[in-house]
Amino acid sequence: MIGKEKLVKQFTLAVAGTIFAAVGIRLIVLSGSGADAISTLVLGLMQHVPFQFGTLSMLFNILVLTAIYFYDRSLIGIGSIINGFGVGFVLNLMDAAEVLQTIPASMTYPSVILGTVIFGTGTAIYLLAHAGSAAYESLMIVIQRLTKRSVKVSRILLDGSFFLTGYLLGGTIGFGTVIVLLLTGPSLEIALNHLPRIPAFRTKAVNK
Repeated sequence: MIGKEKLVKQFTLAVAGTIFAAVGIRLIVLSGSGADAISTLVLGLMQHVPFQFGTLSMLFNILVLTAIYFYDRSLIGIGSIINGFGVGFVLNLMDAAEVLQTIPASMTYPSVILGTVIFGTGTAIYLLAHAGSAAYESLMIVIQRLTKRSVKVSRILLDGSFFLTGYLLGGTIGFGTVIVLLLTGPSLEIALNHLPRIPAFRTKAVNK
């Protein structure tokens, strides 16, 4: 697959993965039992600086992607921009359309579990686009390279550090936070290992 066809497929996977990730984040947040790692950090930072959530998220993406560009610019591509800024855009669209605004109390833990699996799968989908990694996933790749650990372990290490930092800064930690910490890495790794077997999710040759 070369040329225009590959570019279209990469763009499609990056957008689809971003939408999945945004839906996953919304389900996690709706559970009210904790947030994903980045959100926990941002919520902690908001206790100390006069910026809104969206502004801090954008600044985080800009700073990390800038650092990653100088570390290994091959990690940066159109997918980095799509996911780095697209997640917030999709969440805003859901707010405007009043989609996924509330869930029944009985769905608290099913929501955070399902949301985490969807978030991890969405992350895998846009990584499989091979069109550049988003800021947070770029950090995961760097940790994986430095520690020589699996995707699952690298993700857990990264999430754990963000959760701890966010908590120390004043962010909220709940039981859902533990679920997100333990399930995101495995969900991501499983999706990365199995989705490429399906042609629709394949932009590179798969070793058999």
